Amino acid sequence: MSNDKQRIKDARKALLDGIGIPEKAPFTADAFQLSAIESVDSEVDTLVIAPTGTGKTFIAIEGIRRAIKSGKRAVYTAPLKALSNTKYTELKRLFEPEFSVGLLTGDRKIDTDADIVVATTEIYRNDLYNYGADYSLVVLDEFHYLADGQRGPVWEESIILSPKSSTLLMLSASISNPEEIAEWITQVRGEEVRIITETNRPVELRLGFIHPRAGILPVEGTNGRLFSEVASYYQQGSSRNTRGGRRRGSGGSSRRGSGPKNTQKQTSRKKRPPKGGDS
Repeated sequence: MSNDKQRIKDARKALLDGIGIPEKAPFTADAFQLSAIESVDSEVDTLVIAPTGTGKTFIAIEGIRRAIKSGKRAVYTAPLKALSNTKYTELKRLFEPEFSVGLLTGDRKIDTDADIVVATTEIYRNDLYNYGADYSLVVLDEFHYLADGQRGPVWEESIILSPKSSTLLMLSASISNPEEIAEWITQVRGEEVRIITETNRPVELRLGFIHPRAGILPVEGTNGRLFSEVASYYQQGSSRNTRGGRRRGSGGSSRRGSGPKNTQKQTSRKKRPPKGGDS
């Protein structure tokens, strides 16, 4: 086997090493999970920032469990209907038949007076406008949607309109300015917001590239630079595009658009929250 083939084989093995189903082991909650659950149990609005795979859903489930066991109601909101349907199935499996679980989306309404209601965030916001809500715990999953230019106001209004008697549990993996956001929430709700942050990523993030000839490769080599075959592939593609395209000024317009760029900015609103980073 040539040196290049062996090098690629070794790199691929390192990229894929350890991928699979982990061995079963007793579950132990992490310190940040316990801190967040304690905060919610103390009826303090809580903003949890932690990487994907760290167990933010566990915090929500335990918060819901404690709320409904004390005779209160909880709502779990998600930005997408498909995700709401998935959470509805999951929570039914976990809590029924001892407690009831309902679903509230744009086209499905199931047991909306249940102990736990899973809802899309838009529908939860609409209910706040229509007749209010009597949930003790409000889980706002995928909270970084607050930064979305079009859908962000739904999250803003959900925060502003939620009764002060409700405890907010806000979950996200990609907010870079939690202190600013917590300050804004405190201003509009008049309640303390506790920030729980976890930076450790238990599930390692690896970047791979599917090369048309060499197969699966790591994006980076051991030197921290682009893996040589990946770099060569893009260099070749760049050369082909340069030879096949027109040079500017050689005839015909090279401009892609004739009009000016749209520089219109959204009108800011009173007490509009700082936008969270969404990577």
